[in-house]
Amino acid sequence: MLILVLSGMAGLLGPAHATGKRCQMNAIERSKCIIEAILADISRTYKQVGGGGISAIKQNSTTSFTVSISQEERIDLLTYEATVDGKGKVSVKKTSEGTQ
Repeated sequence: MLILVLSGMAGLLGPAHATGKRCQMNAIERSKCIIEAILADISRTYKQVGGGGISAIKQNSTTSFTVSISQEERIDLLTYEATVDGKGKVSVKKTSEGTQ
């Protein structure tokens, strides 16, 4: 997969944040909590809503996910790195943007 970073997309994703929700530590619940935090961030920060919407959410590793958002002539790729502390609190630590 080829990912090109777009400097023009800088600022679409907000700063690192933490959710107030506590997550159970099994793999399914952890993934679900991280995805919920990602979706909340996208709702708050992603402003290019003229395309076809979210077409995929792919888990890259335990705490890394890439969201594909279909636009008219491209797919925006939003990659999130998160952490889950020992108490189950999810924090988005890093975001990056790309396109395909």
